Amino acid sequence: MVNRDKALSIPVAGVEVPPLSGSDPLALSCGPAGCDSTCCKNGSPIVLNPYEISMICRESGQSYEDLLDSLESGRAKGFPLVMLPRFPVCHFWSDDGCRIYHARPLACRLFPLGRVFFHGSSYIVLPKINVCTGIEPLPDKTVGAYLSAQNVDTYIEMADQWIDFVADMESLGLTDKPVTSVIFHMLVYSPDTPPATGSFDSNASAEDLFLLRLRTARDQVPRFLSGA
Repeated sequence: MVNRDKALSIPVAGVEVPPLSGSDPLALSCGPAGCDSTCCKNGSPIVLNPYEISMICRESGQSYEDLLDSLESGRAKGFPLVMLPRFPVCHFWSDDGCRIYHARPLACRLFPLGRVFFHGSSYIVLPKINVCTGIEPLPDKTVGAYLSAQNVDTYIEMADQWIDFVADMESLGLTDKPVTSVIFHMLVYSPDTPPATGSFDSNASAEDLFLLRLRTARDQVPRFLSGA
């Protein structure tokens, strides 16, 4: 999960930063109470994948339609984007901290770290632009320990599955039209839509249901788009 090449330097937001290994020191105090750092406030929108959306809906008790009222949406190369705004503050922030802490997206779990792809591999980095008041100068904690405490493994696995799916969909040459977004919102993004056209185990894990949804969408989306 954590790649490291000591000779490598990765450009992040115009600044070269080294990739981190799990053994690199990182002492960070972070929890549901939040703080004054830019993870919850005054940050750029977080692009959400459907797995993260399903977890947020489950944790918040909201339908997908209701959740969309507090999110931002857009399109890139014909592909719809669903984003969680953080300016001036995240919708799920309260005086008591994060209201969906147990379902927070991967970007929130990683912060102030980030995950970037460079020359076909993914790396964990500490972007210079990520201002975090929780970093402490303690040598006895590590990047690996922090990532483990934040439970990032499953979210990274699902994110990789989503990246592969998006690449497959973009290879179809999506038309940048509203109908394309409607189809993706209905078949892919909405956890309120059944993940398969036939019978399925509704008691399966959120991860298995997400993967089933992607398998179904790979078959169904081209069919819908061919008649759009």
